[in-house]
Amino acid sequence: MRIKAVLFDRDGTLTDFDRTWGPAISHVLRDLAGGDPEILRVLQDLAMFDVERACFTGPSVLKVQSPADYSAGWAQVIGESDPKAMLERIETTLLEHCARTVTPFDGVVDTLKTIHADGLPMGIATNGTEASARKQMHALGLGEAFGFLAGYDSGHGSKPEPGQLLAFARHTGLAPQEIAMIGDSLHDMHAAKAAGMFRIAVTTGAIERPVLE
Repeated sequence: MRIKAVLFDRDGTLTDFDRTWGPAISHVLRDLAGGDPEILRVLQDLAMFDVERACFTGPSVLKVQSPADYSAGWAQVIGESDPKAMLERIETTLLEHCARTVTPFDGVVDTLKTIHADGLPMGIATNGTEASARKQMHALGLGEAFGFLAGYDSGHGSKPEPGQLLAFARHTGLAPQEIAMIGDSLHDMHAAKAAGMFRIAVTTGAIERPVLE
């Protein structure tokens, strides 16, 4: 069956996760640690992140989970009495940084503009926030390219559940099997399988090549 629409994951698929989010995550972890080096060490270990180098050190859950999911563990470490308020602070920081540091992979912007010009419907399904996805695509000059953008907070759930993907199918009026889901994580692939979409995995992010072989 011919592919009639394409749904993309964002981080690790369209954008370089380390370069895009590294500075913001470094700021978030320092803020949460409140100057306590032991708490900062624990937070870095949980996040698999090096604050000094502002980069990830392993297969961090931050690359696949939503902020609401991964911040729950941080709240326990720092003894946060109001995890919801903490999550709001984190998301505010991420939103403030996201457009300044968004770094697409080589050729991504031109490719997306070409697909859009050809009239193929495109969407984004991310486990980040919808607002950050919209802000980043606007910063890249792709604000009009995506007719559908969904984050974990858009009311369709988060991956690996298929809610975001099925919402895109409804948006386009197409059957799921007529849509390709492109992503860099097993969360993306599991969501696509559950939705009945054609799956395309890239190895620029969370999925390593041996996993696919």
